[in-house]
Amino acid sequence: MIPNHSNFACALMLFLVGWLMGILQVGSMPGVPTHGRYHASDMDDLREQLLGYSARPEVYAAGADHPAWYAICGMYQKTSTALGLDGMQLWNIATPCLLGLNLVLLLALARRVGFSTSQATCLSLAWLGTGGTTNWSVVLETHVLAPTTLLISALILSHPKLTPRIWNRASSSTIAAYGLAIAMAASITITNGALAVLAFVPARFVRRLRPRLLLHEMTRRSPTLLTAGLVGIGLLSLVHVTGWYLVQDPKMQHFLAILGERHLLTFMEGGWWDSVLALAWIAPPLSEYLGTPPENMLVLHFNWTTIPAYVSGVIVVFLTVCSLRVTPARTMFIPLFPLFGILLHAIYGRGESFLYAGAYGWATVISIGLLVRARFPESLSRIAMLAGIAMFVVNTLIWRNGLDWIVEQGHLLPELPLAP
Repeated sequence: MIPNHSNFACALMLFLVGWLMGILQVGSMPGVPTHGRYHASDMDDLREQLLGYSARPEVYAAGADHPAWYAICGMYQKTSTALGLDGMQLWNIATPCLLGLNLVLLLALARRVGFSTSQATCLSLAWLGTGGTTNWSVVLETHVLAPTTLLISALILSHPKLTPRIWNRASSSTIAAYGLAIAMAASITITNGALAVLAFVPARFVRRLRPRLLLHEMTRRSPTLLTAGLVGIGLLSLVHVTGWYLVQDPKMQHFLAILGERHLLTFMEGGWWDSVLALAWIAPPLSEYLGTPPENMLVLHFNWTTIPAYVSGVIVVFLTVCSLRVTPARTMFIPLFPLFGILLHAIYGRGESFLYAGAYGWATVISIGLLVRARFPESLSRIAMLAGIAMFVVNTLIWRNGLDWIVEQGHLLPELPLAP
């Protein structure tokens, strides 16, 4: 066993690597891309919310389906003013730190599920090279923060003493911890709460489906899930009310209005197979999206430049499914989460599903790492490191070419200060 001081040294190294890469990425960003010209992200609406111009500039802007977003916007505006920072300056300082923090959290989670320090470090670096991390770690989007909250939730759920107590007789402290995990997972995008809900699924029925026993076991566990869910909703409501207090905009959408979001399904374009892009480790080129947002949603053009993204998505889906055979019961929710994402985006998101790759990437890295460890335990670190380097080079080239395309096409927003 590698001594604990090595864990600290690796964590510090990963934070510095993530912070340095974030600084370089922020320095390379020419500005904030216009609506829908960065992997279908509605940059202009999100920036107006973050800087305080409007709590709800458009009906499809981040709202109740992102419960913590208003609170984040309000705290951002207050903190920027207190520090004397204008516009996006604080965001550009904070996001490299978040990237470093996320790498440290992945290291901690990988250690929690049984990887050695060297294996966990290599998996963290492999995640740094994926398309989702390369493209989303420093961009104005609520999903920048999603890996942070999801990793914290996964660390809570994977605690050796928590999961058995969730499955059996849960105490009030266990339910509170489970509710906190639900709230953390759902705080940035409410559908991400599925991460915590999937910890409720009995693993033995995932590997060998028995419908009658599955129904019986799920029924037995349902009171715990319901109670913890109410705790999670209460915490999210408190965060949402805090956001309303900070933003104080009468047009702000109230909590759980996401239940009416299904009207957006009529605008979803692209085929169900595009959902594999949510798990793709290779990024699609920015220039290959078709459409004129916000009039209609963007769809990724299928050609030789986008095939690597589709192929990587299919491979990651296949390997994640295979990992179900070797994943420990208390961490079965980790591979189930990205598979849930595939089903979700086969209906919702479709051609825009790469927008959410940053939220699922860490889970696929852990899942495939478990599979490789079961088959090639001595080679895991080398495989992860080589894959990470290769992906980092490819995705960085795609990312830089995309930025050049954005500049050439004039898809950049003028700089804005904080709203008065």
